[in-house]
Amino acid sequence: MNCSKCGAALDEGYVFCGVCGADSRMPAPPSAEISRVVTTNEMDRDTRVCPFCGEHILASAIKCRFCASMLSAPGTQVQAPGAITLNAPAPPSNPGSSAVAGAPSIIIQNVQATQAPAFVRAIVYKNPGVALLLSFIFPGGGQFYNGHAGKGILVLVTFWVFGITYVWSLFDAYLSAQRINRVGF
Repeated sequence: MNCSKCGAALDEGYVFCGVCGADSRMPAPPSAEISRVVTTNEMDRDTRVCPFCGEHILASAIKCRFCASMLSAPGTQVQAPGAITLNAPAPPSNPGSSAVAGAPSIIIQNVQATQAPAFVRAIVYKNPGVALLLSFIFPGGGQFYNGHAGKGILVLVTFWVFGITYVWSLFDAYLSAQRINRVGF
């Protein structure tokens, strides 16, 4: 057995040629036959010119593959822009049926695509009484409860030096919890 590509002698058990690496299971067709098949397939196609971009497309095309414009195929109706047509299987041919075979079964028009909001903030209720109690027990605790860690650290560090920050933290924790419930931050 010989290699179909380079002609080197092959043993019967080998699948690939040791010299060129070609697959020995199927012979390679001559290059003239390959070009003949390609040109025959290209000539068998029925083409037309796209009215929007001028490129050659299949005659049976509904949408241009180059400019993505919707075309009216022969034998079809032109559809309004923005309409979506869903075609179901053809209805059974009953003599008493009023449905026309090949007609679209559902037409949806004026469909607006809506985009979901990028970030939806979770609604969290903060109890002002709990914020006041935590601030009373632990200076800055009410600020931490409300999610204001910077203010909580500031109160924790400065209440030793300035006693007024402790009193301020009580009011701030209570009012911040109310503001969070009302506004969201």
